[in-house]
Amino acid sequence: MRVEAKDLEEALIEASKSLDCSVVDLEYTITQLPKKGFLGFGCKNIIIEVESKKKQFKKNTKKNFQTNKIHEKNFCEKIEENKESITIENIKPKENYIVKNDKIFDSFHRESKDTRNIQNILDEIKIQLEKLLNSTCFDIALKELKMYNEESVFIHLDGEDAALLIGKEAHRYKAISYLLHSWINARYNLLVRLEISHFLEDQIQGMQGYLQSVVEKIRLYGSGQTKPLDGVLIKIALERLRSEFPHKYVGIKQNNNQRFIVINDFLKKDE
Repeated sequence: MRVEAKDLEEALIEASKSLDCSVVDLEYTITQLPKKGFLGFGCKNIIIEVESKKKQFKKNTKKNFQTNKIHEKNFCEKIEENKESITIENIKPKENYIVKNDKIFDSFHRESKDTRNIQNILDEIKIQLEKLLNSTCFDIALKELKMYNEESVFIHLDGEDAALLIGKEAHRYKAISYLLHSWINARYNLLVRLEISHFLEDQIQGMQGYLQSVVEKIRLYGSGQTKPLDGVLIKIALERLRSEFPHKYVGIKQNNNQRFIVINDFLKKDE
């Protein structure tokens, strides 16, 4: 069905009522972006083509799995379209930065970095990130940008469309986090800690409660492992467990498509 409204949120709510389903079950494509105009002139409503993903799922499960992320794809395409301007346009760093590893959750024990003008780097990231956000249809803004530690930059996004940017089961959050990391790590050799609204804070609080029981079992038995984790959760768990057990081996293991953290004693070679 075709829906016209003043903004994306209103259009999705109207569509969910007409199709008798939840907003998260909607699959839509934006055919016209909204425009505020000036003094009431030249304003335009947003227009979307929308349908229920539940009906599409019955027709073709595999196809639905792929199209289930149309909105995420639109956002990711915007990032890809602006990738050159993000990484090249108006940015002329004085130094070349070497990429040691392009995987998000590999070793967090990196070598100390060369002395750099951190404020200049943050300013460059801020300019390009705001340009990227302004090119999308999401009502989202950069609330905070700072160094989390010497190896990571903290990015806080928030706005009316924060829930849409996180997505069901955080699949959009994971995709955006990965894309931002790919850009910032490749250019500045920094990791990314992304917060959208209070999502990361809530995830950390929930994970800390679970990890407390894991820590107690390891202290009792000397070794152990976590349940399968992914995305930001495995990063949070890795940091906490390495802090709790600095003299033990704490690493990520993968079994098929599942990743979990194992903790045990370092193996000693026979003398």
